[in-house]
Amino acid sequence: MSADDMVMAWLREFAAEALVPGTLDGLVARFDAAIVAEVPEVSADRELRRDLDASTRGQGRALLIWLTDDSAEVDLPLAAHDLARTIARRGLHLRVLMQIYRVGQKALLRFAAETASERITDPVLEPKVLIRLLERANHWLNVSLEILTDTYSEERERGLSGAFARQAETVQAIIRGEIVDAAAASNRLNYPLIRHNTALVLWFDNAPSEQTEDVIGVLNSVVRAVAATIGARQLLTLPSGSRGLWAWLSMDVESDLAAVDIGADIPAGISIAMGNPGKGIRGFRQSYTEAVSAQHISEHQEVAARPILYADVEIVHLLDGHPDAAGALVSRELRGLDGTDAASTQLRRTLRTYLNVNRSPDAAARALGVHKNTVRYRIQRAEEMLGHPIGANRLKLELALEYADTYGPAIHE
Repeated sequence: MSADDMVMAWLREFAAEALVPGTLDGLVARFDAAIVAEVPEVSADRELRRDLDASTRGQGRALLIWLTDDSAEVDLPLAAHDLARTIARRGLHLRVLMQIYRVGQKALLRFAAETASERITDPVLEPKVLIRLLERANHWLNVSLEILTDTYSEERERGLSGAFARQAETVQAIIRGEIVDAAAASNRLNYPLIRHNTALVLWFDNAPSEQTEDVIGVLNSVVRAVAATIGARQLLTLPSGSRGLWAWLSMDVESDLAAVDIGADIPAGISIAMGNPGKGIRGFRQSYTEAVSAQHISEHQEVAARPILYADVEIVHLLDGHPDAAGALVSRELRGLDGTDAASTQLRRTLRTYLNVNRSPDAAARALGVHKNTVRYRIQRAEEMLGHPIGANRLKLELALEYADTYGPAIHE
């Protein structure tokens, strides 16, 4: 077998192993982390990170297959174009896209050198494999950046020529606190900021990139259905990424979101986070901030069949800013009841429900779908495991239960 054949055989084996889902997940996480650490615009934007992850995954899969091919043609996955378009839609400079790829290139060089050094014992084969790896990878990334620069420019030019760009720039300026004149901003947005505003963040986690336009259309349809359900007079929507949407609903009076059944309007695979209603331009901004915070908390929970309301996760969000202190609270207040087994989980859920309904066994039984005697038994068992009865001053216990319900009881370890 010639040296070239040995190199190709090694690369084929390496690519096959790297394409295994679990291994590929690890590689994607590694490169994403390197980019987020060095590109602040990405680290601060959840939807941008979502598109980055899809792009890294698509690029990684395509590059691994291409490594063992002799073709010089680079056929980029659609997720890579989606990322470039999202950067343009955000109004971010081209340098952000370029920095992402330069950081990715450095991370890839380090990975290639480490991999060749760790996996190849033949001192003659190692440099040959490394040269082939670096030549092909550098060619792929350089051509990718050339192609995606065109994608970015086309999207930027398309957006700057229309009302969409004016809306996007105005919304971003409001969120940053740079606009305080509600009347002028309302005219630019064609949306009445002076009323009560409720912000929504919608995202479609598993939508294929090939269906990007359809996905945004579906999300817009969901927003319209939600608006009709709660009786909103007007709405404003703005794509936040290839699979995400920001929206604001305008109402004459403050709506009680908890009293409205919105779950039936959400198709499978779509998640919604909602902020509290807020009046005026300040309420517009605050409701958006709350919706984004609710989205963050929801990523640590099971997918919900109804919107995640900020009002329901506000306590956890406030505790989330001090994870060490929150962990200590959980460890102290739930000691004896902090197991990860099914029985401990069931007792914590029962206790949390029991406290939420003001310690009513009947109401807790209805909420849990069990007999009230079962609730009484579980509460008694929970008190035994905690080592003390549930006293009148139960605030810290309730906070610990809320935090553990989101992050699990072992977060302090």
